[in-house]
Amino acid sequence: MLKLAACLVMILSIPAHSQTPRTPAQDEAEIRAARTFSNKSIVRRNLLGVGDSLDADFVAVIGDGSFVPSREAYLKLFKQGFDAPKTALTYERIADTVEVSAGKPLAAERGHWIATLPDGSVAYTGTYMAMWRHTGDGWKIRSELYVTLTGAAR
Repeated sequence: MLKLAACLVMILSIPAHSQTPRTPAQDEAEIRAARTFSNKSIVRRNLLGVGDSLDADFVAVIGDGSFVPSREAYLKLFKQGFDAPKTALTYERIADTVEVSAGKPLAAERGHWIATLPDGSVAYTGTYMAMWRHTGDGWKIRSELYVTLTGAAR
């Protein structure tokens, strides 16, 4: 009887809303969807959409080697571009690989990026790496590193 009572206590203590564990494939799909949403937000000049994928302590090194120390500073750069649509570049990041850590709530995204001018011509291209972290709000980008490989100096 004591064993039965202990089993009932264990069963009843499991939250009804407990989630099934995520699989690496689900995590990868969520990260790729977040990247797609971010790219679409850039095209639409939607600053909130761009910020949606960034973690609170986000940092970056952008294509020219400049360090961007915060989420706010990164979004300020996008806002400056959004406020000048006749001259601003549009960026697209294309994930080549997404690897989810087996032991930590982290993932690595590697890919290439393209910056286009308002007329649609390519201004710059390069490679990038992003560190994603799984949070209570889903997958968020902790840091990014961009390297410009082609394009004229501006």
